[in-house]
Amino acid sequence: MTQKNSRFLTAVQLLFLALFAVSILRAPADACSFAALALKLWFEKMIPSLFPFMVLSGLIVRLDLGRTISLPIVPILGRLYRIDSTMCTTLLLGFLFGFPLGAKTIAEQYRLGQLSKSQAQYLLSFCNNIGPVYLLSFALPLLGLSGDAENHPLRIAVIISFFGIPLLYGLILRRTVYRRFSFLSENLPEPGPSARLRAASDESLRPSFVSALDASVTSACDAITRLGGYMVFFIVCNLPLGQIFRLFHTAFPQISTDSLTAFAAPALEITSGLSLAESILPPALSMVMLTFGGLSCFAQTYTCIRETDLSFGNYCLHKLLQSAIAFCLYILLFSVFSGTPISLS
Repeated sequence: MTQKNSRFLTAVQLLFLALFAVSILRAPADACSFAALALKLWFEKMIPSLFPFMVLSGLIVRLDLGRTISLPIVPILGRLYRIDSTMCTTLLLGFLFGFPLGAKTIAEQYRLGQLSKSQAQYLLSFCNNIGPVYLLSFALPLLGLSGDAENHPLRIAVIISFFGIPLLYGLILRRTVYRRFSFLSENLPEPGPSARLRAASDESLRPSFVSALDASVTSACDAITRLGGYMVFFIVCNLPLGQIFRLFHTAFPQISTDSLTAFAAPALEITSGLSLAESILPPALSMVMLTFGGLSCFAQTYTCIRETDLSFGNYCLHKLLQSAIAFCLYILLFSVFSGTPISLS
């Protein structure tokens, strides 16, 4: 990075931090209200739906039980995606447990030498999404698509589409970008320096259940606490954005401030953002935001893989491409079921 670019980046960061601080000082009550909402959702929704799975996935990885767990699904997923049993386990855990456990599990397996770099990068491109527990218990009821809703066919179609997009995307990647890689061999290519130091494939080096449980709980506490911190930070970012939107509305009165906020809130932090935009954002666009995950999800994914040499930019590109596919699909899907075109305004 050149000195000129470095100075520009520093100036942008200082400008953002100054605007962030001024916004909080100008509206401290709103800042506290936003933070309280984020913490409430974190405590009531995120911890119950994610923490047990964080501990469970940590145990599976640390006790190296992936190959055993994947035995029933290898004949199907292994042949379909042309991947080995360890990758089948990672794929299964990523989709069952959801974000950020997909990225966390991939990073841990890569550091332990259970995945090569190409395997980890491939799985990271489509296995770090909102999980079924979060989707079914929080997101769909918020959008009026609970289990007892009258529009049951739409609910089923949305669920299939939500998980079908990344699964199909991963299949396409395997046949195109990653077609030259052989993921079928159980003998991994030479791992990176970090993985070589931490690899423990020998049975005698496998930790006891108690030590694995302790490490998994400790790691899960760190991850879930970090999640709460990111939720608070990104929801409070709505304050400076709100002031910018009001200035924008002054220049362009035809554009509603509420509409801009409804788009920005879930783009910043998905859980609190959907709650704030519940009565404004169309359900189709809410589903697109769930596929995107929000900037908070991107930041948390980065923290999961930052100690590895996996490409965060590559992950962002694939997530944006999947969001574009989701936009087209959900607009069509909700238009068909509602009988009228979806308005984006």
